[in-house]
Amino acid sequence: MNRMLTRRLKDLRYSLFYSLILDKKTSLQAVGDVKRKCAWMIHAEDLNEKSIVYSGGVGNEMSFERDLAKIFGCTVILCDPSPTGSETMSLPENQDPRLRFNPIAITSKCGVLSFAEPLNPDEGSWFASAKSTATQEFPCINLPTLMAQNNHDYIDLLKIDIEGSEYEVIDQILETKLPVRQIAVEYHNGVLPGVKRSQTTRSIFNLMRSGYKLISQESHNHTFYKK
Repeated sequence: MNRMLTRRLKDLRYSLFYSLILDKKTSLQAVGDVKRKCAWMIHAEDLNEKSIVYSGGVGNEMSFERDLAKIFGCTVILCDPSPTGSETMSLPENQDPRLRFNPIAITSKCGVLSFAEPLNPDEGSWFASAKSTATQEFPCINLPTLMAQNNHDYIDLLKIDIEGSEYEVIDQILETKLPVRQIAVEYHNGVLPGVKRSQTTRSIFNLMRSGYKLISQESHNHTFYKK
């Protein structure tokens, strides 16, 4: 009972935390499959066919990226080295020339990264792991290098659902002062082994100190915007 009460108090504390820092003045639009709870809330007013959009993590569902291309006419550069991502990209509904797929992981370094098999086979998300559970190595690249390869010096929208690597990628964005206007990120505290809630709060505070506003938070999905 004490453990349950402690958990409820922690949840209440974080609910209050979000209510204090969430900026509710920015207009939002749901993009993606709302019925399947696969949509992301983003600030869409500035997006158009010329917008530079990157997405790390395809997984088994990419209605968000597909709708970005359809609604705004923009090209989306997608990265996912996993078998799940490649299978999703091969589906007929995802054969859009504006969806540019790269079978590589976005991390904070370039080279190879050890991945563990999905904790939930039906969901299919491989995740970076240095432990003995890692079963396969995939190529990886950092965001500055990927942007240079595509001749981009800024990003309008970055979505990262990269199974625990989001913390290091955000740290690199802030440390190198990469001009990324909007970041939609799924934090994996409580989802992946060893990922703590304190890592998420630290990441949020670092983004806010760098001028980003938290404009949306739904469970683990967070959207940050910087003018």
